[in-house]
Amino acid sequence: MPSEQQVKDLVQHFNDHHRGKTFAEFLAEMFTGKFVEIYLGDSYEEVSLEQTSTNYPAVFCGKVVAAFKECLILNSVYVDKVAKKIKLGNMLFVNERAIRGLTEIDGQGIMEDMFLRSRESLVVKQEFIDNK
Repeated sequence: MPSEQQVKDLVQHFNDHHRGKTFAEFLAEMFTGKFVEIYLGDSYEEVSLEQTSTNYPAVFCGKVVAAFKECLILNSVYVDKVAKKIKLGNMLFVNERAIRGLTEIDGQGIMEDMFLRSRESLVVKQEFIDNK
């Protein structure tokens, strides 16, 4: 995952030299050749147990190939129904306006881990604000 400073530097570079570039082009610059997980706001499954239900976010995973205007292009991972294995090789074209969240697949947590309940913001305060 890029560091805060790398993101700030790329934002500054785009502000100074590429004001007309799109969000998809920014993402491609930051993540080309890297595997990412893209959340579009949908759920792939909802599990209901008596009075509670849990939604599991649906994501696309793949390697960022390029961007053209507002289109981010991935070499996507998919499930081969016959072999029952995941494979790489479907080209996926995502409109940048559909992207709600994106993170690099780097072993430091998945998109689902980042969804917190409002109550957990108190833990964030204790861990990262109060314990500076």
